Formats: sequence, structure tokens, C-alpha cells
Amino acid sequence: MTINERMALKIRLEQLEDAEIRVIQEFQKEREYIFKRLRELDEKEGQQAKASGKPEYVSFNTLASVPPETSGGEVLTKERKVRKSRPSRRSKSGKMREEAIQILKEVSEPIRGAELQRMIEEKTGFKIANMTSFMKSVEKLDPRIRKPDRGLYQFVNDTANTEEPHQEMEQNEHEPEENEAVAEQK
Repeated sequence: MTINERMALKIRLEQLEDAEIRVIQEFQKEREYIFKRLRELDEKEGQQAKASGKPEYVSFNTLASVPPETSGGEVLTKERKVRKSRPSRRSKSGKMREEAIQILKEVSEPIRGAELQRMIEEKTGFKIANMTSFMKSVEKLDPRIRKPDRGLYQFVNDTANTEEPHQEMEQNEHEPEENEAVAEQK
């Protein structure tokens, strides 16, 4: 019985493969038809523009098919200058870092990383892939950003406040010596 089921599954796989090939071929034919029709429309519009005396706009297809030297260099360079570029990654992360610092300045107590991430993403519209790495870069950018505990971040107004525990420890270390010196004098 399992041999029959195995054969049936193999036959069905072959049928699926044939169906996939047919669908792909149909999509390719439709795509070719659309490109052909677009080229025809571009040519028709170009002829109408020449006849009416209006400036001719070069379509993408004609730019792609003709080498730059023969396509009227001016139009090609203007076309390239008009193209919009994507915003750089650096500008996005810079905006997100500034927003993180601003949010942490506004909130007085430590805030959870997940909550901070949600607020940053809402305000900037950009997604943070790795919050820990992102916050390490924010901490490097502004030393007043601290991580008091796991998953918590806060903005510390004074760097003196963060140094006080170290100073207190140093004073406590010297106090026993002073106390011993005072005791010896008595």
C-alpha cells in the first residue's frame, strides 16, 4: 500500500512541476506583451511630441537601449540628475539616535529598551533591527546615556552624579587611615 502512495505522490509532484512551468511561461508572455505595448506607446508619444513642437521626454526604454553617446548627452545627464537617491543609512540612524537621546532626556526615570524602541520607531518611522547594538552607538555618541540595569536605559543630567560613588569610595578608604592616625596620637 505504501508503494502505491509513493507512486501517487511522485506523479503529483511531476504534475505540479508541469503546472508551474506553464504558469511561468504565461507570465513571461504577458510581461513581453506589456513591454512591447509600452515601447509602442513611447514611440507614439515621441512622434506626437515632435509633430507638435513640444520638448521630447526620453523614456526609460529608449535610454536603456541606446548608448549614452548617441542618445543626446544633455537629456541623459538631466535625466540622471533628476533621479532621487535613497536616504543614506547614516542619516536614518543619526535621526534615530537623536530621537533616542531626546526621549531619554524627557523621561526622568529609567525606561525599558522595548518601550524606548517602540517610541523611537513611532516618531522616526524607521525600524531598529538590533536595539542593543543601536543603544551602544547612542551611548558612544552621548556619554550621559547610561544603562543602569539589564534592558533599562536612562539619561543622566550631571556626569558629577555618576562620579560621586567613586569619590565616596575613595574617601571611605582614606577615613580608616585617618581614624588610626588620630587614635595613635591620643
